[in-house]
Amino acid sequence: MKKILILALSLLVFSQLRAQDTWIRINQAGYLPDDIKVAVAVSTAGRGYGAAVPAPFEVRDSKSDKVVFTGSGNYVPDTKWGVSGAWRLDFSRLTVPGSYYIRMDDGSGNGWTKSPVFRIGPDVYDGLADFLLTYLRQQRCGDNPYNNHVCHEHDGYIVYHPTRTGEHIDVTGGWHDATDYLQYTTTSATTIYQMAFAYLFAEDKSVFGDKFGADGRPGANGIPDVLDEVKWGLDWLDKMNPAPREMYNQIADDRDHAGMRLPYLDSVDYGYGPGKGRPVYFVTGEPQIAGKKLNRTTGVSSIAAKFASSFALGAEAIRPWYPEFAAKIEGKVQAAWDFALEIPGNTQTACVISPYFYEEDSWVDDLELAAATMYALGKGDEWKKQAAYWGELEPVSPWMEHYRVRGKEYHHYQWYPFINLGHWLLASCDDKDVSKEFSGYMLSGLLEIVRGAHVEEDAFRHGVPYLWCSNNLTSAAVTQAHLFERATGNTDLRGLETALRDWLFGCNPWGTSMICGWPEGDGYDTPTDPHSSYVKVNGDLPLGGLVDGPIYSHLFEERAGFSLTREDPFALLNKGAAVYHDDIGDYASNEPTMDGTAGLIAYAASLEARGRAWRAAHPVKGTGK
Repeated sequence: MKKILILALSLLVFSQLRAQDTWIRINQAGYLPDDIKVAVAVSTAGRGYGAAVPAPFEVRDSKSDKVVFTGSGNYVPDTKWGVSGAWRLDFSRLTVPGSYYIRMDDGSGNGWTKSPVFRIGPDVYDGLADFLLTYLRQQRCGDNPYNNHVCHEHDGYIVYHPTRTGEHIDVTGGWHDATDYLQYTTTSATTIYQMAFAYLFAEDKSVFGDKFGADGRPGANGIPDVLDEVKWGLDWLDKMNPAPREMYNQIADDRDHAGMRLPYLDSVDYGYGPGKGRPVYFVTGEPQIAGKKLNRTTGVSSIAAKFASSFALGAEAIRPWYPEFAAKIEGKVQAAWDFALEIPGNTQTACVISPYFYEEDSWVDDLELAAATMYALGKGDEWKKQAAYWGELEPVSPWMEHYRVRGKEYHHYQWYPFINLGHWLLASCDDKDVSKEFSGYMLSGLLEIVRGAHVEEDAFRHGVPYLWCSNNLTSAAVTQAHLFERATGNTDLRGLETALRDWLFGCNPWGTSMICGWPEGDGYDTPTDPHSSYVKVNGDLPLGGLVDGPIYSHLFEERAGFSLTREDPFALLNKGAAVYHDDIGDYASNEPTMDGTAGLIAYAASLEARGRAWRAAHPVKGTGK
């Protein structure tokens, strides 16, 4: 039944696209009352008002149908997206909570174009941070609360160790990386850090609820659900670093890519018997080749520093509930840091069948983050000096500098993590000189995003490069914009933040939210056919998962050009800078990822906190609320 519903929704979207040539794109999640509010109308008609001619639009109350706001949309040629023109419809002065829709006359002679219904209100983002955790629970490896089965319980067997290769080691637990069942310390440690950061540095910690237990099943346990996931990840990360200088980077490899199946039915044979255990890659600090392509590993800093930062911040987050375990992993921080300095460089993952792997080149950002975390936790000024030293070596996350990532020069996950939270920790510190320096670095990166938007030709003002996992970059950029404002009080980039945020929730050429199942309810366009085994086998959606997002056309053709399973319902809108397909076959633009989803939690929490603050400042008359 669920598969039939997904197909019906897809056909509906396709028929709607074929029936019209002008669309109004909105943030389907809605707008906070004090938000900047800009919808974007796009047209493929090749006619209309034309350059420099504004288009009249109105906002109507969806219940009474009364006009509550009128304005003129500013025309943008929008050559970036392959349409004949676009208009920015600014209705920021409308602040009254309610339910609305927009109508615009594009001058085509076809009458008024109507937007979907949307809401303005302080509660439009309530529950989003916890909703994202739905996907993390679904991704749990080992005892999985979503399907109530145990998977990969035989993991695993050591490879690349100079003396212990072939030995069994217990590394069960953690999360599956995406639709495949590989597990990487790189992305898992980042996920742990991002969730711990979201909680510890939240403007309002009460936005995080408690509806699930430590095992991920329904039932409160007195611990915020986000910290249940942090603890789940830390248990696994602890196993991946059983002793000083003994670290493991990866479980399984791309032999995993053997078709869609449920995790507890995984029978891939890595040489230990079908489904009887997977390889566990020892961190050597040297290039490793498992198959077609030698990786470019130069050292251990990137991976060892991630252990250090995630253990440090994770211990702080869970200490009130797990003091003994927190002390144990905190005790591993110094050894991980020392190891990171011992063999400077990056550690990359390995592959066997395909030539694609996580090609992380950056590592000074990981050292900065580890040191900045220790300083933020009150461990002494020496950590501040270390953090500032390493941070100055990479003032801007390189993916933000567009000249570094043009064409085919960019490698998958080359600059990772996509956001350097160490910059914010230093920008927020009490040392005024350090704070000024690192808030300046944050600003420099954001201004690169502004430049990349090419506002004269992109009505969406979305300046993120369309690399594989561009939504992760959008999430990183919008989080950095928000954190920059928190650190400095400077609101000049609120427009950039809003454009990036709205993009994720539907104000993009395709008019779709990029989060599976959010916003909740009928009438919203969200991914209905994501690249997921749960969709393929059970017809279930990976709720809460942030999909990869639009990707440059040439990269899509390289990576997934023959992957589509049906006629593209977005074909009319896939003629611009990047393509997106809501198609289960498209693993390049429509696959949810664990770390991408976790990376959005801190910002989602901030949105709910802003709404609560607005509510507190605007109590409803006669209620005190």
